[in-house]
Amino acid sequence: MKRLGLLILGGFVWLAAAPLEAPYEPLVIIHPQRPVIVADEARRLVVDVNRVRSQHAIARLTIDKKLSSAALAYARDMAARRYIGHISPDGKSLPDRLARIKYPWTVAEENIALGADERAANAALLSSPDHRANMLDRRVRKIGTAAIRVGIGATLYVEEFAR
Repeated sequence: MKRLGLLILGGFVWLAAAPLEAPYEPLVIIHPQRPVIVADEARRLVVDVNRVRSQHAIARLTIDKKLSSAALAYARDMAARRYIGHISPDGKSLPDRLARIKYPWTVAEENIALGADERAANAALLSSPDHRANMLDRRVRKIGTAAIRVGIGATLYVEEFAR
């Protein structure tokens, strides 16, 4: 089994596959602030994912409000409990979170990044083979996104993909 570990490069942070040690990382922000939802950055994530999919002749994803709500709830949880990872401190993963909201799915994937802005977060996700594969997965049809600023130059980004 793999976990997604933090990588810091060029002033931004993203997750990459690493051997499983702990299911999440502590979220340490140098200049923390009260979490603020950044809806325009969440919308830009969708635009960027669909642009990359179009470049590869893959169908565009449609925004799913329920997936976006799940993404936002998870971003809020990470901000409030100061962790980052695909598995919460209480052991809950994306399938658990989708079951909790009764979201019907056959394929579900998740990308998480911590970056200075949407452009940096998207570039980091595209640079990670596993995260890029989630964006380009032909099986997924829907997307939900969230962005929460947690500090100066630090925003949590969550992308949920499903079919």
